[in-house]
Amino acid sequence: METTRAKAVVDGQAPLSSVEVVSKVISPDNSNSTFFKNAAVLEELVVQKQKEAAITEEFAEVRKRSEAAEAALLKTQQLYNEMKKRQEENNLILQRILQANAAGISSQP
Repeated sequence: METTRAKAVVDGQAPLSSVEVVSKVISPDNSNSTFFKNAAVLEELVVQKQKEAAITEEFAEVRKRSEAAEAALLKTQQLYNEMKKRQEENNLILQRILQANAAGISSQP
């Protein structure tokens, strides 16, 4: 800012007021203005953090659904194994009944 004030005096112009100096320094047209660059970077950072939060939330939801699907699959596998065991037991019982029936039929004259 001091450079801007001194530059006006060297050019033969009247010294700039503090308001004019600040206005020139933070002007969006001023390519050396780090204020607006920092503001833009800060805005980008806020947007990035919002995107990150949304992705994190979405990931948590996907993880919950995945865990629920895995639990349902495990339950289905357990039920299948139980049904398979019962079917095998029923087949053995049926086989014994058929054998007993066949033995009874063949022993009759």
